[in-house]
Formats: sequence, C-alpha cells, structure tokens
Amino acid sequence: MLPLQTERLTIRELVAGDLDELADIYADPKVRWWERRRSRETRHAAIDASLERYRRAGMGEYAVLLRAGGRLIGVGGPALREIEGDCLPELGWELRSDQWGHGCATEAAAGTLTHAVDLGLPRVYSLIVPDDVRSQGVTRRIGMTIQRQVTWSDRPHDLWARDLP
Repeated sequence: MLPLQTERLTIRELVAGDLDELADIYADPKVRWWERRRSRETRHAAIDASLERYRRAGMGEYAVLLRAGGRLIGVGGPALREIEGDCLPELGWELRSDQWGHGCATEAAAGTLTHAVDLGLPRVYSLIVPDDVRSQGVTRRIGMTIQRQVTWSDRPHDLWARDLP
C-alpha cells in the first residue's frame, strides 16, 4: 500500500501541504496545456476536490516525489472518473515539465498500476487526448491498449484500458 517506492520515486497520499507546490505545477501551461489559465484559488479548489475524491473512494491522485531530495514532481494514480455514464478507475499522471523525457511518468504509472492491483481493481483506464503522444507512449509501455474514443470534459479522448491480474 502507500507510500510506494519505485527505483527513483516515492508515491504517497496528497496532503494539504502539497497545495502550493502542486498549484505551481498546474500553472505551467505545458502541463495543463488544454486548460485556460486559472487563478491560484481555482487551482487550490480543484486540488481540494481531488483530495475529497480520494477520501470518498480510498484511491485517487497521489503525490509523486523524487526519492533523492523529496521534491514533489507531480501526481499520478487511479482516480474514479465518470466516463460516459460509468464510474471507472482512471489511471492518470501529470508531472512537472522539467521531468518529461526521463521515464518518470512511466515509472509512476507502473508503480500506481501495482497499487491498483493491490486495491483489487479488475481493470484500469486512461483518458488520453488523441494528440498527446507522450502519454500514449506511457500507456503503451505499461501494457494499455485503446478501447474506443469517448467525449470527456467536452473533448474527444482515446479511452485506453488494461485488465489487471
């Protein structure tokens, strides 16, 4: 269970003390490129909502930190999302843009995938916009395949899935 340790990462529950740093990560237009600029208060409210989803469901977006130094580099994990009328465990990740291209997203996704197995989830899903090549690569590397295209948050997304043991 949590916290999880991978070769380079610690994955743990988000705590209120992560809010400011996470809001800074979300303020990076490379990280949240699909989203219009939000105020710091709006970003805090979104993070608070994520914490509440975690409390209700017992799973959600987890803090992803570098083991060396403990720097918060993003979030990842299975969070329940309503996708076309179904409540599905969606495995997602968002990392600081300066961490892209180093394998951290794949490492975080693989670690939280192991956690999803521990939670007894039979299957996990990922929502990826069709032009997000980096995230498509992560989903492929952890054994997910495209199931179909869906509309989520008023935009087309590819719905990826993987059965768990």
